[in-house]
Amino acid sequence: MAPSFLDSWGSKMPKVNCAIYTRKSTEHGLDMEFNSLQNQEEACKAYILSQAFNGWEYYKTYSDGGISGGTMERPGLQNLLNDIRVGQVQVVVVYKVDRLSRSIIDFHKMMQEFDKYNCNFVSITQSFDTSNSMGKLTLNMLLSFAQFEREVSAERVRDKIAASKAKGLWMGGTPPLGYDIKDRHLIVNEQEAEIVRQVFQKYLEVQNMLGVAEWLNKQGIHTKKWVTKHSKRERGGEPFKKNTVQRMLTNPVYLGKITHYAQNKIYNGVHKPIISRELWEQVQAVIRRRIHDPNAFCHYKFHKTVLADKLYDDKGKKFRFTSSKNQHRKLLYYYNGVGGHYLPVEQLDNFVLDVLRQTDLEELEPLADRIGITDKQMRSWIVKATCQTAGKAHYLTILLDEKQIKTDLINCPKITETQERKALSVVRMADNLYVRSTFMVDNVSSVKLQNGSARNILTIRQLNESLIRGLARGWQLKKRMEQGLNIRELEQEQHMTKRTIMRYINLCYLSPRIVADILEYKNPANLTLRELMNLAEGQVNFDEQEVIWAHI
Repeated sequence: MAPSFLDSWGSKMPKVNCAIYTRKSTEHGLDMEFNSLQNQEEACKAYILSQAFNGWEYYKTYSDGGISGGTMERPGLQNLLNDIRVGQVQVVVVYKVDRLSRSIIDFHKMMQEFDKYNCNFVSITQSFDTSNSMGKLTLNMLLSFAQFEREVSAERVRDKIAASKAKGLWMGGTPPLGYDIKDRHLIVNEQEAEIVRQVFQKYLEVQNMLGVAEWLNKQGIHTKKWVTKHSKRERGGEPFKKNTVQRMLTNPVYLGKITHYAQNKIYNGVHKPIISRELWEQVQAVIRRRIHDPNAFCHYKFHKTVLADKLYDDKGKKFRFTSSKNQHRKLLYYYNGVGGHYLPVEQLDNFVLDVLRQTDLEELEPLADRIGITDKQMRSWIVKATCQTAGKAHYLTILLDEKQIKTDLINCPKITETQERKALSVVRMADNLYVRSTFMVDNVSSVKLQNGSARNILTIRQLNESLIRGLARGWQLKKRMEQGLNIRELEQEQHMTKRTIMRYINLCYLSPRIVADILEYKNPANLTLRELMNLAEGQVNFDEQEVIWAHI
């Protein structure tokens, strides 16, 4: 049992749970035995102990290391807010105000949350009382200075980088092959420089970047190895790919130039060039010609597939792209040697794109239609896909790139302010950045090839799991309402409209037979979650629902 404290009159003081929040903007120094986060925590614990006569007790520490205070998307902060909402935390203790946030808007949002759930806020190095108007004014002034400091620091860094690049200095990033870095200067590595010259000459011969990459890999030549400055991790040393060769052939650094991409400017560098101007111009002329040649990349169309170099089985073995020809057309497959079966590229790629369209992350498909998201952009979202086998069912987990999704959605010229908020909600709701869906292997069809051999090709049937996720979401929302939340509170918590919430909850009143069919994947393959919601909204009687269900 927790100890109780007595006030001056001898009565028991109520226990007050105090949560500590710590943050550091960069990861530098976090691997030390005693770092900044630990220093903040120890100071806050000492302050909580000094307030024991008020019933204060240490509850938990929430930390965010290496995350800027200019964003609310911090795991530690979100966990803290969730615990405040359920009444586990009564006081939030921080070392300084700017540890909690450096944004005035975000801070006001948090203060509203604190007031709503009767949670107090204390900064141990900046004494103020938010219960009166003067204290609130002081807090706003401190926060304004914190935001100003953040913006000035960012401007200072940007100006420093721009000025240094204008002087021709190297300001960080992946070191280019052919150079070593010393005191922000690029020093020619003669052994690597000779490889770079050979790459430029080889491209003039074969006029194909993939061919150059294959040639380099056969020679046992890999990308440049380098060690990061702070974490001391080794990077690079990987086989060449087409895009790696492309970056090398179009990098002005080999001409003795420094590129400042933020300002779209190129400056004269202080380093020595590796490639002559004449050789550079010849290579660029070939690249420009092949970009405009419709037949230039006809032999390498597989690089435009969705899962090329991104598909793995559950043991981490990579699926390889392969192709063959039968009597009628060219056949494309994903193959990793397990069972000697081949996954059809076209069918599986379409399945993956359908999964992305039907994930129902805040109605992604209609949003994508309104702001012009294409399949090409959706392909770019995928980081990796993992295929797991369980009996006859194959479970496909698609890892998504949060930054790429946010960039594609927000940078669309057609997007409105309302759609931008919804787009950000889509990104937030991508559960742990993965989408899991299922496909079934119905049978194995044997295809006879031109050389007389045969290949066993799996036939894929898509299982629509968006319906199951919709049912689960409906029951979750219904449970939250039974716990005492009203519609308005639920709207704020789930970032959903009232109508959307009610449409999800209506799914809880579907016929048990219909629910059983969905859970057993017996529903029509083309049935969407929206159509299921319409069915649940229009018909309350189970018998009427089942009649409509039978005719779908």
